[in-house]
Amino acid sequence: MLDRTHDRLFAACGFASVVLNVVGAAISSAGGSIIGLTLDSSPSEVADKVSKPAGTLVWVGAYIELLSFGAFFAFAVWAVARLGGGLVGQIARAAATSYATLSIASLAVLNAIEYRAGHGMDTQLAAALHAVNEGLFVGTWFLVAFFLLAAAALAVTAGRRALGWSALGIALVALVSATLAIDIVSFMLWYAWVLYASIALARGHRRPARLPTHTTPRRRSGARQT
Repeated sequence: MLDRTHDRLFAACGFASVVLNVVGAAISSAGGSIIGLTLDSSPSEVADKVSKPAGTLVWVGAYIELLSFGAFFAFAVWAVARLGGGLVGQIARAAATSYATLSIASLAVLNAIEYRAGHGMDTQLAAALHAVNEGLFVGTWFLVAFFLLAAAALAVTAGRRALGWSALGIALVALVSATLAIDIVSFMLWYAWVLYASIALARGHRRPARLPTHTTPRRRSGARQT
């Protein structure tokens, strides 16, 4: 009973990591976050963004996003343990830890820019820090792929083929997306996989029903025959 409770709790962490991340980013964007900037943004666009102080919603959203990575880390450690762990599991946990760490670092750089926004921040400095943030963010794509590749190997070995092959496919999409600088598709698939894994791993394996076996009594050696 306790194991089932733990499974449901950590599966809920998987759901929470996705929901909190999406909701947090949406709230930050509604509050005037500089998330909309890209590496191709012109100096005038950067100057316009950093000329206005960040609103309260930006910090509310950032706080929620930070919580999402804590929930993800709990989910990832549990998921790896449910899939069997071992050496490949250690690789998966390391990738998950690095993903959460790099994501938080990227968010911290973004928040540093927003903290200085509206207080006379130099445009070139803002553009440089934003480029650092983008670099860290792209790095998380590779860490997502590394985690999924390790999870795919664990899942297939554990007999969870659908979970494993879907992880492998999304990992390949993430690696291709990194070269094309297209993140929206790979991250939507990544979030979908986390939700799917949360459900699948919480349900566990169904044990097949045992067929009744019929045995014929053995004749004792040395028994009299009539």
